[in-house]
Parts: sequence; structure tokens; C-alpha cells
Amino acid sequence: MERTMRCLLLVSALCLAGCEGNKSELASPRDSRRGLALHFKRSPDACLPNPCQHQGNCRVMEDRAVCSCKPGFTGSFCQDVVLKLACEEEHMKMMVRKEVFELLKIPRELVHLKNQECKVSEMEEEDELFFAATLTGENHTACGSIIQRNSSHMSYSNVIESEQEEHGGVISRRFQLEVHFSCIYAYEQVVKLPFALTAVDKLVQFVVREGHFNVSMRLYKTPSYLQPYHLPTTAIPITDTLYVLLKIEGQQQLKYYLLSVEDCWATPSTDPYQDMRHELIEKGCPHDETVTYLNAIGESTTAKFSFQMFRFVGYPEVFLHCRVRLCVPDSLEPCSKVSSPGGLPG
Repeated sequence: MERTMRCLLLVSALCLAGCEGNKSELASPRDSRRGLALHFKRSPDACLPNPCQHQGNCRVMEDRAVCSCKPGFTGSFCQDVVLKLACEEEHMKMMVRKEVFELLKIPRELVHLKNQECKVSEMEEEDELFFAATLTGENHTACGSIIQRNSSHMSYSNVIESEQEEHGGVISRRFQLEVHFSCIYAYEQVVKLPFALTAVDKLVQFVVREGHFNVSMRLYKTPSYLQPYHLPTTAIPITDTLYVLLKIEGQQQLKYYLLSVEDCWATPSTDPYQDMRHELIEKGCPHDETVTYLNAIGESTTAKFSFQMFRFVGYPEVFLHCRVRLCVPDSLEPCSKVSSPGGLPG
């Protein structure tokens, strides 16, 4: 009876919108579904036989085996592959150390994404060489990415995999590699515009910060939105009207999303969840009597509204926060809010 043995190395990685920076992920190549488990009786020498996988070097320290792994591998016994997945606003990038493929004897021309026409490229980062795949809004579909949506998140998934080399033999001892990776982006995010209010002369100072999916918040002097207040500090009389502009900044997001305002509120500290708060916008509708919408919210990539400045009694500062939401234009759930009349969203 002719028998064929096949070894499959399966690794996976996952990264969420809002992590900070690029982080390495670990995945084990062990496949629990099938395979043969070999158990060795440990000799008095903890390194005989060598328990370190993927050609790791073994040393005995305090009667224990300690493994020194080859580049690209990690874990107590070098059983895991080091993966780097970046989930950015404009792209997602998956990288695996070049040495992993060299050790497994997998040539780069056999490594591709879900669509075999999309090959990986070799790149250098921090003096290390990687096989990498970069996906943007332009090539997700072409390279076979699976795009899934629900009411709160959107995910993009793909796989870096190697194919078996055609050699015409009866058996093969070449590993196959699969790196499954996904990036998940949340539609909803809290965007903060902190600013300090001087109680004596009732002046406002403010600093602009941007949210994780690159939505900016800025203040302007007039409803034409042509005269922004300049950083780092600006004095604003408490009787003045503030004109707020919320805007999607990412180029890819501008193509695929609309912007909706869920809530806006103020607190006397930087903590957006402080018990003492004053609601400006609630569930998409103005709550403060001075709030006025200046464009149709949920129908474009910007949201404009105004309100009259104020201060909290007994507190020297005021901080403004808005919870915004990215909307898919063809979604079944409407992006715009329907409220009572009076300068409100349609």
C-alpha cells in the first residue's frame, strides 16, 4: 500500500483598531486535529534528545533545558513563529521573518496571498529581513481578502501561504506554511477636544487630538469655517459661539465611509466618563439649547455644529468630547439621525 505523509505548519495572527503601534503576535504551528505525537523518555542530560524545535540550540541550566531559538522563532522550545501585523488606517501589513522560510526551505516564489497572483515581497525593517504582504483598499478584493461587516465592526482577513513545489516525486518532505491574519476596525470611537477654561476672565484654551481611526476635531471662529483657532492656546470669550468641525482624515476612509455624530458632552476634567457632565448632543440630537447643526449629519465625511461657550460652576476648566461613528453608505442601518425640527440632522 502506497502511503503519503504531509506536514502542515499552520500559524495565525490577529490585530485590533485602537492598539497602540505595531505589535508582534505569536502562533503555534501545532495542529491538534490530526498528526502523530512522539513522546521521548528524558535522559539524565536534559538536552538529550534536543527538545528545541526548528534547529534551536539547547543548554542545560539548573538541570533544565533552555533553548536559544533561531531568528523568527520563539517560545520555551522554539515552537512558535514570530509574526508582525500592522493594522493602519490606510493599509494592513503582515510580515514573517525571512529566516523562517529559509529554515523550512520554502522559496519566496512559492509564497503568496489567498489569490496566488499576489506574491509576497522581501523588505527590510529595523535591520531585519521579512517576507511581507501589504493590503490596501485598492487590492483587498483582488488578493482574495474576506471582508466582513456587522453593526459595530468591519474586518479584513487574508492568508500568507506556500504552495507545494512540483517535483514529480512520490513523496515530499517540504513544509507548507499558512499565516492567517485579520484586522478589525470599529466604526465607533470617542474623539476628544480638551480645552481649559479660565474662570476669572472666562477665556478658553484648547488642544486638538485625533481619534484612532483618524477623525479630527477642530474649532473655528465663524460658520464659514475659514478661520480656525490656532494652537497651542487661544483665548475665547465665554459669550462667543464655537464652530466645531469633525472630519474623516484617512484617504481610504474618505472613499468608503460617512461620518455620524452620536453624542457630544463636556466635563470639568479630561475624564470623558466623569459623573459631572453637560450634554451638548445626545443620540444624534442637540440637547443644549444653543447647539445648531450646520450640515446634514451622516450624509458626508464631515460634521459641523456650533454652540455657545460656557463654564462649570466651581471648576476652572471645561473639556469637550464627542462620540462619532463611521457609517457604510449602503448599510441597512441609516447613518443620519431623525430628530425634532430646529437646525437638526435630517
